[in-house]
Amino acid sequence: MNPASVLTAAFVLLLAAAPAAGQGWDPVKSASGWAAFDRDGSCVFHDPEARALRVWSRETGTTDLLPVAKLDGPPEKWVLDPSGDAWVVTSTTLERLEKTGKVGTSHSLPAEVADLAWDARSFVLCYRTREPYLERRDLKGGSVMWTYGVKPSKGGLAAQVRHRIAIREDGKVLLASGESLRLDVIDIEKGTLAGTEDFALKGKPLPLLALADGDRGGLAWWMNNNVALMAVPAYQLGPGEAKGLMLARLDLGTHELRFLPTGADEKAVLVGILESSAVLRGPAGGLTFVPIP
Repeated sequence: MNPASVLTAAFVLLLAAAPAAGQGWDPVKSASGWAAFDRDGSCVFHDPEARALRVWSRETGTTDLLPVAKLDGPPEKWVLDPSGDAWVVTSTTLERLEKTGKVGTSHSLPAEVADLAWDARSFVLCYRTREPYLERRDLKGGSVMWTYGVKPSKGGLAAQVRHRIAIREDGKVLLASGESLRLDVIDIEKGTLAGTEDFALKGKPLPLLALADGDRGGLAWWMNNNVALMAVPAYQLGPGEAKGLMLARLDLGTHELRFLPTGADEKAVLVGILESSAVLRGPAGGLTFVPIP
């Protein structure tokens, strides 16, 4: 059977989530806004009704709540540190949010944040800029460990998201940038370009994405499979049979790219990968789990 057909047919597979603590909160029905799955299968969601960040996993439901009422603004992106506190991006400010809801250290950021990824010791911010600009920051204090690219001036900002990042299990940072379907590989210790991963589509060179005024879709790393997934709305591929949201499957072993249909609306968002499924958030909220062939 054609893997793409299997993928489309399985689109409506909704995995049963364990009841969340106290309220039976279920991200399959309720998830909204930005989120990203961690390597251990957990995910932190913003729950506007509870005015909190929810730490959730499919096996245990909600395991913790971090009140967000004292932040300077609505939380946009976040990452937990080993103690369970969070670093939270609000507009152009990075704030440390304790589990009690108390706000501690804050840092001013050079621009709005387009994407965020992390490993065990640090996190990387990718900014909403015309040309790529990244910062690696320490999970303990939020201080800058290195920068990559040219720090943006006022004229270097962008209205759209042009760059996306993910981190492999070996610590390398993958950067998808501009209209290209290639991946730059950045050394997470040095903050320098370590190489570029190029791909072929059915033996032919890759097309450029037609971003127009739209944002680049998310990028996620499939642990232990040497594969990255990139969300690509069909309109960015130009005229053709593709519809809705596509997933570009980038195999770093064979350097082959395949476009996989999901059946999802083109405004759906790639949240991450859980086991062997891509996790998508619909434009109206809620999650679907799409098996990866």
